[in-house]
Amino acid sequence: METKFLSRSYLETLSSADLISLADDYGIDIPDDLNRRFIIGELLEVAEELKMDEEGSSAENEMIEADSSVTEENIELPKSYNESRISVVLRNPAWAFVYWDIKETDRHDILGSEKFKHLLLRVSYFESEEALMPVESFDIKIDNEDREQYVLLSTSMLSDKKNSSLKKFVRMDIVAVFSDKTTDNLAVSRKVELPEIPEMLSMALPGRDLDVPPILELSGIKELPKKTL
Repeated sequence: METKFLSRSYLETLSSADLISLADDYGIDIPDDLNRRFIIGELLEVAEELKMDEEGSSAENEMIEADSSVTEENIELPKSYNESRISVVLRNPAWAFVYWDIKETDRHDILGSEKFKHLLLRVSYFESEEALMPVESFDIKIDNEDREQYVLLSTSMLSDKKNSSLKKFVRMDIVAVFSDKTTDNLAVSRKVELPEIPEMLSMALPGRDLDVPPILELSGIKELPKKTL
């Protein structure tokens, strides 16, 4: 409700009937015999309370907007934390999402070397979390500016009856390869435990049609090796 016109000088220009009508608009109960001076006083008191409420609400909104501004700034993450590290998240039993960063000193010293050729994402399978030597590994060539990669967990290798029981953990390494055939691990992830993969899924490969019963097809298992999202 508008309150800016409720000044004493304005109210005194109104007739008693207009004052009573205005008081009624503001929900003020006015006895019939009340002096107009008291009516004006009641109206000014209500107007002052409304003004304080509006100012308080305005100040609260400003605080909320300020908090929202701070929150929006806080959720904007930097592109790099200047650390050489790599992390692995299992998207589903068939796909792993890998993301990494390489600190600037490593980029300068290693990627700037005359002998440097390219980077690799090395995927290694282990029998246990404590195992030092992998039972199987393969490499994926990556660009120097890459920061993330989806990796299809090697279902073809997991279908190998001889070795499938040994591949219980996976680890990802960022490896620098040099022209003299030496390598340097820039970042090594923790070992991530792999879920047990059904025998049917172990035969699935991108481009190969997986023959599953119609009821099981409803689960989306046929699309699992083909999609990362």
